[in-house]
Amino acid sequence: MRRFTIASVLSLALVGTASAQFFDPPALADRNGSQGFWFYMLEVPDPGAITIDAHGDDWGWFDPEYTLTMDEWRDEGDRPAPDRDDLFITTFMGWKGGDDNRWYCFLEAVDDVLAHAGTNVARWDGDMLQVGLDPQDHGRERSPASGYTMEWLMAPGDLSPPTNVAFRYTEQEAWAEYGESPWIEMAVRVDPPEAWAADLWAEGGTTYYEWSVKVLAFQEDAGPSASEVWQLDAVAGEDGAGLPFAMWYEDGEGPDSSFSPTTTAPRAVATTGPPAVPKPRLGSTTPLPSC
Repeated sequence: MRRFTIASVLSLALVGTASAQFFDPPALADRNGSQGFWFYMLEVPDPGAITIDAHGDDWGWFDPEYTLTMDEWRDEGDRPAPDRDDLFITTFMGWKGGDDNRWYCFLEAVDDVLAHAGTNVARWDGDMLQVGLDPQDHGRERSPASGYTMEWLMAPGDLSPPTNVAFRYTEQEAWAEYGESPWIEMAVRVDPPEAWAADLWAEGGTTYYEWSVKVLAFQEDAGPSASEVWQLDAVAGEDGAGLPFAMWYEDGEGPDSSFSPTTTAPRAVATTGPPAVPKPRLGSTTPLPSC
């Protein structure tokens, strides 16, 4: 089994007084996204038209030029990424401000072997996805940075041990609701359906992940209800806004496969910086240069 990581900046830093929201970030090399890939994130025209059900038919508005592919992924052990015949992942991303203030994603993983262990996946021992959102770009410090970073676990069935959807390094009880609706909406679907129930499905298939998350400026100890929602409209536009994220995908290959040791996300990001690219913008669906 191989675990792959992507850690990216969706757009660039805030400016002016808005930059005070970054709460004294750590050294650049220890952050999640500042040395990762830069992407454009398109504004969702109508959030009410998107149903989080792991079906992509309501993403027809998305310009395919901004699709993220496996070209941007890397193996955490610094090995070559899998061939497209083995695993190929594509991702759509969007955002919406106003009363919504959410991050939207639709991810499709086409795999030659699906491992769902009879609908009950041992954590990091079968096909699953972990997603981290770090608006302050604080990196994966365990403490005291829990106010900055949240990570969610996603699989088509149950995970062992549980927490199926979300976890946090401290104040976990207060933050359990951030793994539930309405803070996060999440769905996972397997095609063909019979591949989900099989311990190992060697005939190939696709796993679809779809989610939207309410973006918070800072995670207060008392939980999401006590935390400030990040007003994306206020920071969108010509100068953009930083919204670093990270993803880890476990490609389960069955009982004889080997487990990959992991690196921390800041280390992984620091080794994957791309060439200079034009400044992205969070706030426009106008065609822009592709990163």
